[in-house]
Amino acid sequence: MLPPPVLQRLAAAPHRAAFLPGLIAAILLLATWTLELFMRLRGHSLLREISPLQAHAALMLYGLFPFFMTGFILTAVPRWLNAPSPARWRNVLIPLYLLLGLGCGLLALSGARLWLALAATSWLLALLLLANTLWSLLHQSQAEDRLHAQAVLAALLMGCAGLIAMLCWLVGDIAVAWWWMRNLALWGFLLPVFLVVCHRMLPFFTQSVLQPYQVWRPRWLLLALTGGSWACAAAAISGLPSWPPLLAMMALTGSCLWRWQSWRSRSVPLLAMLHLAFAWLPLAFLLLVLADIGLLSSLAGLHALTVGFFITMLVGFASRVMLGHAGHALQASRGLWRLYLLLHAIAALRVLSDLLPGFSDSGHLLAAASLLLALLLWALFGLPLLWRKRVDGKPG
Repeated sequence: MLPPPVLQRLAAAPHRAAFLPGLIAAILLLATWTLELFMRLRGHSLLREISPLQAHAALMLYGLFPFFMTGFILTAVPRWLNAPSPARWRNVLIPLYLLLGLGCGLLALSGARLWLALAATSWLLALLLLANTLWSLLHQSQAEDRLHAQAVLAALLMGCAGLIAMLCWLVGDIAVAWWWMRNLALWGFLLPVFLVVCHRMLPFFTQSVLQPYQVWRPRWLLLALTGGSWACAAAAISGLPSWPPLLAMMALTGSCLWRWQSWRSRSVPLLAMLHLAFAWLPLAFLLLVLADIGLLSSLAGLHALTVGFFITMLVGFASRVMLGHAGHALQASRGLWRLYLLLHAIAALRVLSDLLPGFSDSGHLLAAASLLLALLLWALFGLPLLWRKRVDGKPG
């Protein structure tokens, strides 16, 4: 059990309160999925009542990323809006709801759909409370530029809609509602939040390191990126062709790589981590376009997005936050840089295993086990930064 001073430090800083259980969630989810893939090679499965692939989508989309989003939103958005930090109880209660949902979701492996429905309910409470917190911050703010925070709030509400769809699938036994949940979570919620943060922070971080550098983040680009992602959700849910919005997103994200001068970041590893992660987006959209016109499996593009972009960007941003808020220099050690490059190799392996049917089963297991190992190593890096005092003696 953690001693009281550690608990007080965790409660005092939103990134500490959310990232620590997020690291635990990542390890538990990858360990479970690795075991499921291992059992599947032997003709067995952990799940009985629920399709393993459907459960995997629900648990990964809602059981992992919202922890890190919560920590980042509650840390960064008050600064964006020049608003006071949220009350400490919000820092604690939102991650607790997320953790409770994760526990219920893992209990669903026993075969009871009810546990996954309880998980969806707990996650819904967490996202509603996070949305309420963001709404309060917006209401208190007098900042001129509130568009980024408003876009995050809209994405959170999309995430809530996805959880309501999950409950319709599990409790109402509406089979198509799983498809609504999957697309609302992926295109309506997660991707827009990632894109908003990238639009706001990548040019800012780059300008602080590279000189000369001209910041490029027009408002129309933010609206186009988030609107394009929501258009992908609408197309998928309605059954319309998805390639037009996917093609537009490929062009937009490719333009960002060029205008943000991503190639110049290679000399600063901690910055390059963010730009390399973003580079997965045009490739992911290209693979999804090819899948939508029937040339290859959609899983390749899906995992280029979720493992290639989401996971590597999460590690890049969270590592930066943990280092900075622990009072350390914003520099990636050789070990962290090598671990980060390993994540890219794992993402490439996962995509390759989707493109080569004969390699799929063993490739999926190898990628999952490798990702589990990489996340364990990342936890060894991150956990001490989260529970120890800042090395510079400052609060936070």
